[in-house]
Amino acid sequence: MFLNTFGNSVSSYDEAGKTTFKWGHAALFGGLMLAVWLIEVLFETSFSKFGLRPRSSIGLWRVFVFPFLHGDWKHLLSNLLPFSVLSVLVFNMFPKHGWKIFLLTFALSGFWTWCFARPGTVVGASGWVYALLGFLLWTGFSKTSHKAMAVAGGLAFLYGGFVVGLVPIDPRISWEGHLMGLMAGFTAAVYWRHELGQATEADLPLKPIYDKEPPYPYWMYDMPHVLNQFGEVIPPENLEWIDGKPRLKNPETTPESEVDIEPKSSTSNSSFSAPSKFVYTYVSGSNTQNS
Repeated sequence: MFLNTFGNSVSSYDEAGKTTFKWGHAALFGGLMLAVWLIEVLFETSFSKFGLRPRSSIGLWRVFVFPFLHGDWKHLLSNLLPFSVLSVLVFNMFPKHGWKIFLLTFALSGFWTWCFARPGTVVGASGWVYALLGFLLWTGFSKTSHKAMAVAGGLAFLYGGFVVGLVPIDPRISWEGHLMGLMAGFTAAVYWRHELGQATEADLPLKPIYDKEPPYPYWMYDMPHVLNQFGEVIPPENLEWIDGKPRLKNPETTPESEVDIEPKSSTSNSSFSAPSKFVYTYVSGSNTQNS
């Protein structure tokens, strides 16, 4: 199929191949974490009192608040940088499931921290960071796709030190929150393992296919128009369109009135060999609908 656009014949698959780099989600939530900390600094206050209190009946709603609260700027940066990187990876590698993964890891890591962390007040997005990391590691090492495997290997190399956060070394660090976050990421990856295995390959952007100009003066004819196997334009009055496919009005003139819509390459300008049945190439222009 040829689409004549600005003098170039471009495959109609180009429209489906357009992709954009997604980073707005990481900027939104990361910016919210930064904004909360700036408010604390400017007004000389602390929101740590709104941190998560495990198994407290009055603190369950704080599951949705405590990831945006941090003790100091070091704590904020240690979570903000990896959170931004992992969020961008999730939304660009799994665009159809990005929000599902994002929200499930957020809610599940927070709820499990509320259930199993030791008594005290928990603040920080580290549990959510571990959840996103666990999700990407599981999808990669379970061979969801070659791209996911490469990303998982890179993350394991760069963030291998995160294992230390799963060990109860420093009493000020909620290692339980880290562990629950990692388990939440694994759970999300297992839950969507079949869908993600198909989506990662299907969502690869299709590369544009640029062909040479069709070997006929297409600009002299009304569009749409159809070519026969000899590269000759079939008069529109001899065609009828059924379900978006062209058929000859007089089927007796050809052994097969059904039109094959498969694109016919225009790179060969040599003489056409007569096939066993007539094969037509549907050529669409600026005033036609894409099939």
